[in-house]
Amino acid sequence: MSSFSFLFLLLIVALYAGSVKLAALLYKRARLSWRDASIFSLILLLLLGAGILLNRLSGDVIPDLVAVAASVVIQVGIGAWYLAARARTLDGKPVGSKGAAMLSLIAYGLLVPLVMVWAVMHSAMMH
Repeated sequence: MSSFSFLFLLLIVALYAGSVKLAALLYKRARLSWRDASIFSLILLLLLGAGILLNRLSGDVIPDLVAVAASVVIQVGIGAWYLAARARTLDGKPVGSKGAAMLSLIAYGLLVPLVMVWAVMHSAMMH
C-alpha cells in the first residue's frame, strides 16, 4: 500500500468523523467526542470496505442500488448500536438507539453531495 493510499484512507475517516460530529451538532445539539466519531468511522470503513471487496471478488453479484441501500441500513444499524450510549444530549443523557440512528442517517445525508461531486469528477477524469 502506498503512502498516498494510506493518506486517502485517513482523509476518508477524518471526513466521515467530521460529518458525524456535524450531524451530532445538528441533531438536538448532541455532544459526541472526536474519539467516538473516529472509531465509528473506522468501524464503518472496515465493514463497508469488506462488503465491497467481497462483492467485487464474487463478480459484482449485488446490483449497485441494492448495495447502496444495504450500506445505508448497515450504517444506521451500526450507528444505533455504537453511538446510542456515546452521543449525549445537552443534559448529559445518552441519545439512545433511535437518536443514534437518526444521527447516523443525518451524517449519511451530509456526505451524499460530496460523494456525488466526487463521482462526477472521477467520471470526468476517466474520459
